[in-house]
Amino acid sequence: MQPTIPGAIDEKRNAIEEAVEQVKAGDKQAFREIIIQFERQMYTYCYYILKNHAETEDAVQEIFIRAYENIHQYSRQVSFSAWLYKMAYHHLINMKKKQSRWLKLVEHYKEQQPVLQISEHETVVSELLTYLTAEERHILLLKAVEQYTFDEISQIMGIKSATLRKRYERLRRKLMDRTSQKGEVIHGKFAETNGIR
Repeated sequence: MQPTIPGAIDEKRNAIEEAVEQVKAGDKQAFREIIIQFERQMYTYCYYILKNHAETEDAVQEIFIRAYENIHQYSRQVSFSAWLYKMAYHHLINMKKKQSRWLKLVEHYKEQQPVLQISEHETVVSELLTYLTAEERHILLLKAVEQYTFDEISQIMGIKSATLRKRYERLRRKLMDRTSQKGEVIHGKFAETNGIR
């Protein structure tokens, strides 16, 4: 994580809010700044949910199109970032619902594909993410990766922040139990299955 320069976050938010106001006023080019600011974050968020690069690219594009079309509905009561993530969350939920009947077929197809060389750490992280439900992955990514507060996640997902805290603690315990059962990762280090913890 990079150190934060005092005032840099406020400057960034103000620049985004200014770009939003310009887009609302009809300046289509100002939306480019919004895309530049959030494209990588959106891609990462969507990829961890969808686990497919092509679907992720399509989802990110669709999210930005919807954001542009609905930008007039945005108000400063929440940050633009939280508003955009809420839109992404609902879009991904809808995508997953459409895919649900094909999920087993897709998983079977993925199992048949040759295994690519990936680090053990990436394999463990990927396996742990598949152990979580889609909602748990959303909560984990928004809290741990994007570092939103529970109040912001509450606005994004439409779930009370107290409920989110409980679910976050449950999913953390679930992941810790899973890793200790397998003896794979404890505090970022690989441990042998001989009980060293």
